[in-house]
Amino acid sequence: MRLRTTAILATTAAAASIVLLSGCGGSASEASPSTATSTTAKLKAASRAGNRLDCYPNCQDANLIGADLRGADLTRAVFTVANLTSANLRGANLFGANLTSANLFGAILSGAILSSAYLPFAKLTYANLSATNLVDANLRGANLTNANLTDANLIDANLTEANLRNANLRGANLRGANLTGVTWSSTTCPDGTMTDTGC
Repeated sequence: MRLRTTAILATTAAAASIVLLSGCGGSASEASPSTATSTTAKLKAASRAGNRLDCYPNCQDANLIGADLRGADLTRAVFTVANLTSANLRGANLFGANLTSANLFGAILSGAILSSAYLPFAKLTYANLSATNLVDANLRGANLTNANLTDANLIDANLTEANLRNANLRGANLRGANLTGVTWSSTTCPDGTMTDTGC
């Protein structure tokens, strides 16, 4: 009787282990809905080929939340209305890319190349754009509230009607930038002073 009980317990433990394993590494059909969703998001985030996204060059409306795209070559990629919330694009090449109305909330873009990129009405709230190359970029109507733009290169950038509330522009280069209609409020200027009226 004792041996039989031990065997039953061992079988039950093994079955439990199989269930746990299927939840960690099984297919989406075996996992719970929340696990399946998480796995899908991670696969999309890690879906790269030759340091380029599988959807490249047309990633319009793509779900790339938390994607790791550090140093990726995304030249002239289309990310219109894409969700890049908290994505890591540090050092990525986005020259001429189209990010119109893209959601880049909390995204890391430090050291990235965004020269001649299109970002009108993009959501860049809390984004890290430190030392980013934004020469001749179109940021018309972009939301840069609480964005980190320290040492960013914004020469000839179009910031018409952009929201720079609480943004940090310390050390940024704004030479030739179009600042018409910009919203200034507790904004840190390139010289380190804070303004509500304009740098």
